[in-house]
Amino acid sequence: MSSFARPPPPRRVPPPPPLADGNGSIDQGLSFIPPPVPPRGGVGTPITASFGTNVQTASETRPPELSRLLARKPPPPPPRRSTAPPALLRTYPVPRPRNGLGSAHQTLPPPLNLSSKPVIVPYESPVTLVDIPSCLQCRDFSEVDVHATLFPRNAVRSLEDLAYALAEPFDDDIDKARVIFTWLHYNISYDAHSFLSGNVQPSTAESTLASGLAVCGGYAGLFEHLGELIGLQVHAVSGHGKGYGYQPLYEGEPIPEMTSNHAWNCILLDQEWHLVDPCWGAGVLNGTLYEAKFAPNWFTSSPLEFGRRHFPADPSFQLTAEQYSWEEYIVAPDGPNLPADFHELGYNAILVEPATKTVPDRQFVRFSISKKCEHMSTAEVDNYVLVISTRDNDFTAMAFDDNEKAWVADIFTPRDGMVTIYAVHTVADQDAKGLSVAGFNKTKGRKPMTFKGLAMWTVVHL
Repeated sequence: MSSFARPPPPRRVPPPPPLADGNGSIDQGLSFIPPPVPPRGGVGTPITASFGTNVQTASETRPPELSRLLARKPPPPPPRRSTAPPALLRTYPVPRPRNGLGSAHQTLPPPLNLSSKPVIVPYESPVTLVDIPSCLQCRDFSEVDVHATLFPRNAVRSLEDLAYALAEPFDDDIDKARVIFTWLHYNISYDAHSFLSGNVQPSTAESTLASGLAVCGGYAGLFEHLGELIGLQVHAVSGHGKGYGYQPLYEGEPIPEMTSNHAWNCILLDQEWHLVDPCWGAGVLNGTLYEAKFAPNWFTSSPLEFGRRHFPADPSFQLTAEQYSWEEYIVAPDGPNLPADFHELGYNAILVEPATKTVPDRQFVRFSISKKCEHMSTAEVDNYVLVISTRDNDFTAMAFDDNEKAWVADIFTPRDGMVTIYAVHTVADQDAKGLSVAGFNKTKGRKPMTFKGLAMWTVVHL
């Protein structure tokens, strides 16, 4: 994919936040005045980290290549690192800062004890390298996330130093983006007081680093700035988010005008554009208090899943095969309640059935749940038993269907209440991963168990 020059982002000046009604549990951020929506296929008004009061568009226009690159089908993946020429292995070298933070591994290793050096026996057989399937959904970010914890905000001298220290160990852009995403969770708190009091002040990446506080525009702006410092192609996006204070429309309620109240990012990774929400990934706003709660699913969500709760002011940033309208987005029914454990255990939010928030009473309904990636094992030994409950202490094990590639159960719904899918987490204080359905049925009622809620539906009378 050809690269393009991008003008420097304009000064960020956020407008006052919307009035919050206190309902909801996930932070949504401050209010923005959206730019006019460009005609389909044309070059739209740029989306930047500048969210100014009484400013509807940025002063600079987006390069013509950007809309074309975002809209067209991504190119095939680049060659594997084992076959690519050295020049392709690192498109954007990370500049070393003059002073400040460096690598987390600066101390010299101790001298080797040569007396314990093993004897090397030559092995003449050729070694075959096997490519392990990997994708954004099932990629292991554990080392990246640990590295992000090594640089507390109060020890950072400058944004340049921080960007270098975070990115220095990594070659892949995906890991560089992820380490920034995770660092924001550990070091930037949502400014709940300013947001709820309507006293949000303009901020920059520098001021956010200094204060450790931000609303959604501050998260998106700092993510963009750090990404650009290490050579990533990243944009701040404004639009509507179904987060804090969101209430679904009642049947027959008129369609409201589109309003921008949230901000997130669009980033180029492995020659494909991805959507990430560092604000929602950092924590949640519960009532008037901010709770730092890492939500990595907002780094790995597909455009379809992301689009259920995000509507960009510029439709180029939807990244879906077909663009959807504001009306389609705002009237779309809410899905079932999916707690954090659902995402932590690797299930697919798009394929959960029923896809609605409610289910009819006293009817047979098929419930199903699938893994989010084809690379993930569905074998019993690698998973927790899934059970479905319609009332307290009544659990029916779900069976894996090879044809549907999902755990399914046909349940006669009760008159009212909830239907919930659980994972059997422990049995007799032991981790229950690998327990078979037969083992669960034999143990049920005889040994103590704990469960993790994965999906919940409300039973309604139609």
